[in-house]
Amino acid sequence: MDVTKQINAFPFMVDVDTELTSSLTDLACIKKLKAGEVLAKQFEIGQCIYFLLEGEIGISVPLQETGKSYSVGLINNILSPIGWSAFRHPSRYATTFTATKSSTLLMWPIVELQKILDANLPFANQFLQFVYEESLPVLTNVQNQTRPFFSNESLAFEETRPLINYETQAQALKDAISLLNYAPFCETFTQAEIHTLAKKSSILLAHQGDILCQQDQPADGLYLLIKGKVVVSYQTDSGDIITTRSISRAGTVLAWTTQNTTLKNRTSIISSRDSSILFISQDDLLEVFNENPKISVKYLYRLIWLVGTHLLAARMRYLSQIANDEALAVSNVIEQNAALLPVSSPLYKVNELLKSAITTDEAFGVLYKCLHFGCVLERTIAGMCLDILKDLQRENAFYRHLQNVYDTINSLPKETSVLDARRLGTELFKQAFQQVPYVIKGLENLPKKAGSLFIYNHLLGSATNRLPNGFRFSMDAQFIGSMVIDNEYGVSGQRVIRRSKESEFWRDDFYGRFGNIFINSWEDLATDTPEYDDFIKHSQDTLRQNFPLMISPEGKSFGTHQSPGAFLPHAFELAGSMGSEEPWIVPIVVANFDQRADHNIYTVIIKRAFKLSSRVDYTDKKALNKFLAAYQEEYKGYVNEAVELSREIHQYPIFSGKNGYRSNVMSLNQIDVEFESDVRELEFHLAYQEYKEQPVAFYGSSTMRLWSDFARHFRDKDGINLGFGGATLEACVYYFERIILPHKPRSLVIYAGDNDIGNHCDSNKVVELYIELLQKIDRHLPGIPVTLISIKCSPARIKMRSTIEKTNIQLARLAKTRPNTQYLDLFSTLLDKHGEIKENLFEGDKLHLNHKAYDLWTKQLLETEGFIFNKE
Repeated sequence: MDVTKQINAFPFMVDVDTELTSSLTDLACIKKLKAGEVLAKQFEIGQCIYFLLEGEIGISVPLQETGKSYSVGLINNILSPIGWSAFRHPSRYATTFTATKSSTLLMWPIVELQKILDANLPFANQFLQFVYEESLPVLTNVQNQTRPFFSNESLAFEETRPLINYETQAQALKDAISLLNYAPFCETFTQAEIHTLAKKSSILLAHQGDILCQQDQPADGLYLLIKGKVVVSYQTDSGDIITTRSISRAGTVLAWTTQNTTLKNRTSIISSRDSSILFISQDDLLEVFNENPKISVKYLYRLIWLVGTHLLAARMRYLSQIANDEALAVSNVIEQNAALLPVSSPLYKVNELLKSAITTDEAFGVLYKCLHFGCVLERTIAGMCLDILKDLQRENAFYRHLQNVYDTINSLPKETSVLDARRLGTELFKQAFQQVPYVIKGLENLPKKAGSLFIYNHLLGSATNRLPNGFRFSMDAQFIGSMVIDNEYGVSGQRVIRRSKESEFWRDDFYGRFGNIFINSWEDLATDTPEYDDFIKHSQDTLRQNFPLMISPEGKSFGTHQSPGAFLPHAFELAGSMGSEEPWIVPIVVANFDQRADHNIYTVIIKRAFKLSSRVDYTDKKALNKFLAAYQEEYKGYVNEAVELSREIHQYPIFSGKNGYRSNVMSLNQIDVEFESDVRELEFHLAYQEYKEQPVAFYGSSTMRLWSDFARHFRDKDGINLGFGGATLEACVYYFERIILPHKPRSLVIYAGDNDIGNHCDSNKVVELYIELLQKIDRHLPGIPVTLISIKCSPARIKMRSTIEKTNIQLARLAKTRPNTQYLDLFSTLLDKHGEIKENLFEGDKLHLNHKAYDLWTKQLLETEGFIFNKE
């Protein structure tokens, strides 16, 4: 094969002189592989870069922990580069390459090739541009193979719009230099080169829903996040919209361009809260590159590094999907970076911590700590791992809620009534179930009378929901009681429950708080015994008092695909025993509660209610047994229907909005996704600070978090700053127990609401959320002083001023209706004598207060320090 001819076929050889061509030809070799031969192995030192001339090369990731190897792609485009990850320090191959058919490749040794590139910058630009562009289809291919659990994932907000006529912010050159120095992308640039780039930069301001970059639109510049938060999404060839990650880390590259002005954006970047972005336009970059070709070459090397980082993350997301094991994928990410990662890095703990639901939260703690406070490499790896674990993070939030249910109910005072305990448990379970997707069908079949008999096929519990002490909730029963029965009748169902086995010391104590009816064993429950008579009597009393009664006729639990088991007669004998008061029997069919909460849809179908007397004479034992056997088979059909419904909603989530359905599939709780990083950062800071017992807590959004000189003004008054970035009132309500209650504050100062209004909430919605927050305060911290600070109108939200002022009027009225509550008007301190907003009291982003404004706020707040800080 003529090497010179093959080399000259490459686009980067245009206008290359004879001498350079000769050097490249002398350096090149042809390599032939038979099908099945390995070209290079993962983690081998990258000696060569290859280009495919004919054939096909498979890409695989071997996992040492399992001994398995997973295919993550194919390369079959002629001239495609292979092994270009060796350009990235520490020059190792990221995957294993194997010929899937007879193949021919051109190869260059990387060390010698880089010498040629360093000595010939114009050629280096052409060569690296080609490698970069040809690496993109590999990334696209992996992304197209990756499928979200739902065909189209929801964002934490509804409205999006292109960022047109964007606002800009004045930014000191030193701040731009500081950001670029912090950005991993700029790690290899000299200070002079960073200074050159910084001089060309400007600052863009974006609000929630603003589209910074649109997929398939021309790439117009380099974007780096300064502060705020964005989400990255893309549409696959099949039309699926995949939200790959949320980015809140300063210095992260969001989008980029090159010297090829025909290239388009690969993804869409949408601001999920008010954000500021450092931007260098394509024209300005090209001017820099023309004046300094060395910067251009370094820029392309870093783009190849960036694509490699994205490719690793995409492959690991795909791997976690096909292996159904996120921990394995995370382990491989860390393993791939072990050559550079310090052995003391806490990231090495993550794989072990992910092996149990009990320690999964600790794993996330390690990842978030590295994301916020780690070295450059730790921050990069932690970000990739969190992207891979996005679904597991939702399951972890669900698990935390389950722990909270158990601890809260168990810690209730002994004198707490059964109804109060049941009511609180129901509300806590409702919060928990917002973390996981569910669908309920057949609500129209619920009878009007609450005092009905609700039967259901009881499913096994998932091991991932097992609490540290061994307790495992009956998830299906808890879901039916809270999400179906309580939503319909305003009261959760009474249950009939077997007593604890010897090893289940926790079971009776917990379920006893709800006043449930206990039996020793369904299988041993025999007629004409005192236990059977007690079961009938207590169950009849429950129904006569118009309380819903829940019973699983099987007496034991099964997996979805084995459900239901054989029906025992007791529930049906109960229904028949009530004669003229015979209750409706409501069949509730459940599926998937035996599986992990992530990548799963809890599914419930309510079938038409019936009276037992219309189906069988329960006193005829033979006829009753025949009915039970036939009804079990009928019920199996119902379970299959529920499984099919789950599959349908999985594939077509929009179907969950049909009449008669209730579902959160299209509106899954996004609060954890949006704010977990901010809350973890707050918790890390608090862990290293000392506070007095029963402090005065300042709670709310970044207006609280950024309060200048907070410690100097309020620390000696026992103040503690519990604000977190971007917080909405909804987030403040959601995180109240986690952030506020551990500190048991004696007084609360609250600022929140402008982010909600910025997200297009009206004044009534904001006040509703304030009421919900105040109700939590009354429940957990009754009687403490509460100060509501007026919502400010910043210049960036001037169009929303009327809504803000209307909300403030309503908040002032709300405070007057409550004991020990004051409304503090601090917004007026930001206005001039004409009622106009003083822009000199705000930072350059026109959103956040500066130190002058905080000085005004502090002075006015201290005028009421007797109310806020009084220790009496």
